[in-house]
Amino acid sequence: MKITVYGTGYVGLVTAICLADKGLTVYCIDKDREKIDKIKSGNAPIYEPGLDFLLKKVNSRLIPTTDSREAIKNSKVIFIAVGTPFDGKKIDLSQVKSASIELGYQLRNTKDYKVVVIKSTVIPETTRKVIIPLVLKHSKKGGSEIGFCMNPEFLREGKAIEDFNNPDRIVLGVSSKRVEKIMRKIYSAYKDADVFITNLTTAEMIKYTANSFLALTISFSNEISRICAKLNSVDSVEVFKGVILDKRISPIVKDIRIYPELVSYLHAGCGFGGSCFPKDVKALESFQYQLGLNSRLINGILSVNAEQIDFVFRTGIDNYRGKVLRNIGILGTAFKPDTDDIRESPGIKLAELALKNDFNVIVNDFVALENTRKYFGNKVKCEDNPLYVIKKSDLIFITTIWDKYKKINDRVYEKLLKRNALVIDCRALYSDRPSKKWRIKIGEGK
Repeated sequence: MKITVYGTGYVGLVTAICLADKGLTVYCIDKDREKIDKIKSGNAPIYEPGLDFLLKKVNSRLIPTTDSREAIKNSKVIFIAVGTPFDGKKIDLSQVKSASIELGYQLRNTKDYKVVVIKSTVIPETTRKVIIPLVLKHSKKGGSEIGFCMNPEFLREGKAIEDFNNPDRIVLGVSSKRVEKIMRKIYSAYKDADVFITNLTTAEMIKYTANSFLALTISFSNEISRICAKLNSVDSVEVFKGVILDKRISPIVKDIRIYPELVSYLHAGCGFGGSCFPKDVKALESFQYQLGLNSRLINGILSVNAEQIDFVFRTGIDNYRGKVLRNIGILGTAFKPDTDDIRESPGIKLAELALKNDFNVIVNDFVALENTRKYFGNKVKCEDNPLYVIKKSDLIFITTIWDKYKKINDRVYEKLLKRNALVIDCRALYSDRPSKKWRIKIGEGK
């Protein structure tokens, strides 16, 4: 079976390459010729572990192109996986609308039955009220000639290939049994995954609910950490260790304690970032208001997250012991490890706060440094070596959980740190090490 994927971002390119790896012939469409040429040369335009290797492996089955006509004509299933950024007030559907209109025009001259799959994250009822009408209008076809499916993605940047190849569930919101049958065939290689069949709008809501729930867990952890920071000798890490021993959270199965991955969200930090959580929670909040509903809890998730950056920054400033604070170092500008994505990154936000308060800023990251340079220009000093940042900074924030940072032992810190320098461990990276007068962990009371 041949398929087409609109969009070569994190979701679109990973979807195209992974399905090609399962034996399907896949066209991937993007209007950006530079991106397409890069993919043709075997180099992914984004950083994702294992993606370049897999791209070269599927070279014969992956057809990168800027020409949608041939791709759609030859494909049975067309995925829409373009971006849906939040414009400050609501989700921006311009790319989705553009792809739907172009797709509709190209479907005019096709005779066989096609399935349009929405992989982009869109607010509930978008598929039914926006995408389907646009595709049918511009294709001049009826609903019996084109099927529709909402197939949300649950990919974590940095682990996207692993997540796509080992899905915990495949959600298919379908317009008909015929669509369901075709989509089951597309995903037939993923035999261990639970396939959940529902309607189009419920599938859209599942995606927003999943991301908001995880964001809620992070904000809850950070709010608890602020309380702990005000208490004498209370460490939020220890608090949550005690909490997760509840059998309802970490069950005991055959005398073995099972720690679900969700508990990794239960620790203090500097807030959530990236391309999904902030955008999706904001979009859900906006959607609630459109429905005439109050957004107390969803709004609270966003408020706590925004306030956490200020809390982390103020923790560093208030606890600095020296007389003169000039240079602030940031270790980690990617919003999480194993990605070069700096969107909504806590490290970037802390750097911005430091600049706003007239400090000099020195940053390091292992894969996101180029994106950081493009973002800040010459406003911050970007260093390839984290040890230089440690040596030159008065106050250091560790904001990304890179293993290479954890490998920097305390002897190295003590040798390089300036007198009175302070390290703020924003991610409990060194929680297994003894407390030091020069290191403070977020969520730890004094």
